[in-house]
Amino acid sequence: MKRLAVLLGTIALVLLPITAGAQTVSEVASDLDDGVFVADGLSADEGDLQDAINRARNAGFGLYVVLLDEDPSSGATAFADSVLNQLGSGTVLVLSASNEGMTSSEIDQTAIEAALDRAFEAGGGDVGYVNAVVDSIIGTPSSSGGSDSGGGAGFVVVLVIVGGLVLLVWWAIRRSSKASEKRRGDLIGEARREIKEQLDAMANTILEISDLVSASSSTEDNRFLETAGVTYSAALESYTAANDLTALEDLSDRLDEARWQLDAATAISEGRSIPEKPQEKERPVCFFDPTHRDAIEMADIETSSGKRTVRVCRADAERLRRGAQPEPRMINVGGRRVPAPMAPRSHGGGGMDWLETFSMMAGGAGQAASYNWGRSRAGRTTRRTAGGSARASRATPAAPKAGRARAGRVRRRRR
Repeated sequence: MKRLAVLLGTIALVLLPITAGAQTVSEVASDLDDGVFVADGLSADEGDLQDAINRARNAGFGLYVVLLDEDPSSGATAFADSVLNQLGSGTVLVLSASNEGMTSSEIDQTAIEAALDRAFEAGGGDVGYVNAVVDSIIGTPSSSGGSDSGGGAGFVVVLVIVGGLVLLVWWAIRRSSKASEKRRGDLIGEARREIKEQLDAMANTILEISDLVSASSSTEDNRFLETAGVTYSAALESYTAANDLTALEDLSDRLDEARWQLDAATAISEGRSIPEKPQEKERPVCFFDPTHRDAIEMADIETSSGKRTVRVCRADAERLRRGAQPEPRMINVGGRRVPAPMAPRSHGGGGMDWLETFSMMAGGAGQAASYNWGRSRAGRTTRRTAGGSARASRATPAAPKAGRARAGRVRRRRR
């Protein structure tokens, strides 16, 4: 239903009459047989405007110039785009009371921007503006090979445009759906590969701890080792059928359980106290790398939103106390390498995608190590055009049409 609403809204933008004061798009387009429309009350010399249009057409461009006394409700750029819908092809320049807009099926975006930049600085009122635009574009090769000064094709053109929009939206939805499925498949593939690596690392850990336990006189460490082996075997068996992110996240939780059991077996075999069993939602793994053994020490993370306590392995805790920065395990997520604490749980990570800049100190002593990992997700960026405030903001076109270039800005009419 949401996609249908977007489709109907797009079609409505095409069919809705756009007005500028007393003039509608259809009225303006139907009066452009000679290439120029000047609203009543404006003093521009139509003969001079016609000369400029003829220069453009002699160079192979179907230029149309529209001078309006008032600003269109949708902006000059949208008005120009709607006029071009009626005309079918060519280049339409609209100058209104405080807006300018230009759209073209012949000239690319760079050429339009250059033409508006040149005309924006030109003197001589509307006629000077149009001449400056023509001076700029006649040096650009026409993609159409000639001008098309025919009148509007009326209702048939509108039907063709609407049909094209329907097909375009259908194609975009279909393509988006396929792209979404591919992204999801890629993400699951990344998660499965990482979980498999962690399963393999755990198998090696079990072998190493088995040697310690076999040399120990205690039987309790052997019990923890056997329990870890059962947990690991169940995780390995479920890996084959884990083909979605939820199942892989559950599998990651099982691995965490086995890690604590292995750390308990190690502690007993070495004559240490059993590490405290983690509370619900607390990970019994090393903050920097879940494959590290002996995540039995605590460390404090200081962020802008407060403090948090996590576990670290003995080796990384010692590094922190020396003022060093332990290196995190890097995990592929969405085609990017992400530190393990920020990777999602389905990928065997810590799920702390909010973590960005923080300092960390191991319990006991030492100085805090500072980290700035940046965001794990791609953010949206804003780009400003050169010239800052000297270039005013541009109007947004209504019902954009594929294969066109368009631009516009605020202006002050110079008569």
